[in-house]
Amino acid sequence: MRLVPSFAIVTAIAHSLTAFGALYVITPTTQSVCHGGKPCLVQWLDDGQNPLLATMGPCHVGLFSGNEKLIQQIEPVDVSTSHSLTFNPSPNAGPNSST
Repeated sequence: MRLVPSFAIVTAIAHSLTAFGALYVITPTTQSVCHGGKPCLVQWLDDGQNPLLATMGPCHVGLFSGNEKLIQQIEPVDVSTSHSLTFNPSPNAGPNSST
């Protein structure tokens, strides 16, 4: 299985933070691919406007499909202390995706 960033990343983290402020996923990029069963690094930054990530604390994270269906729950991450996470996408999450 191959997961493209818009499928795995933007909805995974930004979904939890959109009510709080702007979040920019910097890794993976649109040219990157995450494979099922293999580590996938996700890195993010805020937009420098309040509220900053440093004030947000723990956020729930998940792997979502293009239509925002939860496919895999990922361990919560404290975005006030970390700007990255590594997870293994489930090989059973679904077919290859380009959305």
